[in-house]
Amino acid sequence: MASPLRSPPLGVASVFGQSGSLALPAIATACACLPLIFFCALSRILSRVLARKWSFQDYLFCFTLVISIAFIAYSIPLTLAEPFGYHVWDIDTRHLTKPWMLRFLTFAIFTGPVLWFSKTMVIAHLVHVFTSVRWFKNTGYIIVVATGMIYGLYTCTTSIACSPKPDDDLDSYINGFRQRTCSGRGGANMAVGMLMALINSLADFYLLIATFVLSPSMNVTVKERRVIWLMHFVGIVASVCSILGLVYRIKAFQDADLTGYQIPIIVALILEVSISLMIPCMSSFYQIYRHYTYVEINERTTIGTPSPRYQSSLSYYKSPSHTNPSTPTPDPKTSWRKTHMSVEELPFRRASAEFYRKSPLALHDVRDSRMKRLPPTPLPMASRNNSVAERIEGSKGPKTPKTPKTPNSARSMRLPILFERR
Repeated sequence: MASPLRSPPLGVASVFGQSGSLALPAIATACACLPLIFFCALSRILSRVLARKWSFQDYLFCFTLVISIAFIAYSIPLTLAEPFGYHVWDIDTRHLTKPWMLRFLTFAIFTGPVLWFSKTMVIAHLVHVFTSVRWFKNTGYIIVVATGMIYGLYTCTTSIACSPKPDDDLDSYINGFRQRTCSGRGGANMAVGMLMALINSLADFYLLIATFVLSPSMNVTVKERRVIWLMHFVGIVASVCSILGLVYRIKAFQDADLTGYQIPIIVALILEVSISLMIPCMSSFYQIYRHYTYVEINERTTIGTPSPRYQSSLSYYKSPSHTNPSTPTPDPKTSWRKTHMSVEELPFRRASAEFYRKSPLALHDVRDSRMKRLPPTPLPMASRNNSVAERIEGSKGPKTPKTPKTPNSARSMRLPILFERR
């Protein structure tokens, strides 16, 4: 005799094998997000390889990338299983298997850690971007701790409330799922799930508003500003997904339908985790573009000889019709500064203000190597002959100032220079 996994609510009858599956949106979302994640992760890793500099947030990104891909890929066979994608009262217990029940419980347990690592990675990236804002950094750390406690509470509650009882067979898994604390209306599992979704939505909304407030004060270029606005747009989508997850968890709590509303919840989780992986990768596209398009002029650069590093296969200089074998090739060891000493010949590629900008999206945040300064230089010492001549002539002109006692005195002089001959 057919037995539903959980009794239907009042006014609803169980329909076994006749209702359509709801799992198609989750499978389509997972298959669409995985290629985007791989593409963004490849750009992030390539930018780090070009920069030759790895930080803590890069290692955190790689670890979160692995567990997030496993989480999204794990949802595909879970939703493809026959009992999944139906309302809880339309699932016949005779068609259930122990592996499916174990996969369903494992997916629910690991939802909390995956969300926490993805949230921590986004906060670490935003703290790196707005590193000079003290209050944002402190609130970011508070959000990491608070969300970690809530997600950990959800994991522990699911593990205890939905665990198989009293044994480890299929009937024990079904009895554990049928408990009021696991899938019943007002149960601890569903209540903590709503609390987790609420805290998750509030954290996303706060991060979105804080970045909107802080982004106008950033001293960045126009192209970097476009990257920031793209991050804002993606953050809005992530906030919408977290709000939708909260709405469907509330509906599941009211109707006691843990499997029927699990499909839109999984779709919201997949989108939120995927977007969390894409946000730190937005600046990597600009970094790669800047690396291959911006030509840095230094003391080893030779004017008139294009660098093969920035040439393409369709370059003007590689065309046979424009190649003159009689043209002498400049010596690559000749320094540009030794042959062009005039200031007017300096080919400035960036504005002077660029040398003093601290861009959080740039690969190298250092000042230009040409902008150097000499140590403090005092004014010349007043000689005895000059003092005698001034007394004899009785001139009323300005007197020679005394030599300062310390190099940091107001009488000292600092001479900035632009070039250095080598």
